[in-house]
Amino acid sequence: MKSLFRFAPILSIIILFFLFSGCVNIVQKTKINQDGSGTMKIKYWTKSYNVMGDELAGFGFSSRKVKVNYTSEFTVPSNINIEKDQTIDSLYIVTLDVKFSDFSKITEAIAFEKTNAGWEKNSDVINFRYKLAQDTANSKPLGMDEYKLSYEFEFPNEIISTNGEKEGRKVTWNFTVADLKDDIDFTATIKSGN
Repeated sequence: MKSLFRFAPILSIIILFFLFSGCVNIVQKTKINQDGSGTMKIKYWTKSYNVMGDELAGFGFSSRKVKVNYTSEFTVPSNINIEKDQTIDSLYIVTLDVKFSDFSKITEAIAFEKTNAGWEKNSDVINFRYKLAQDTANSKPLGMDEYKLSYEFEFPNEIISTNGEKEGRKVTWNFTVADLKDDIDFTATIKSGN
């Protein structure tokens, strides 16, 4: 019985890791140009007690870690800001901008390696796709439906069709971490333009 009590602190840490491993809200606003280059404004946050060290579920909570996660040959992060608000809920809030040269290659950055991105042009249309990979480990715990995932994409031309909510040249998709029990696909077909 005594040996069981020796493992209690370790078990508590493991349980806490699984309970809070995916407790991050994210808002990502992306503008894609005709040639597939563009910019992103990213904001993500979590309660400060969820963060042990400088990373949680692949999200960096130090300037160094954010820069490492979002830097690749095709992506450059800037304007990284990390705040710890002092309200009752005490949140860590990270904001940054990302400039990318090729939307189809953003997955080379660590932060996007669990996504699939495509920007395929032909003579008449551009086919856009973005997929968030299934994450059953983070989607299953209770309360994951409280953590919001919000994505907005602004396109250079008229949108012909999409599975998101269209408003002008912008499309939004809103989910929760609980929805990651399955892959989440974002699609749009855009007029190619000149």
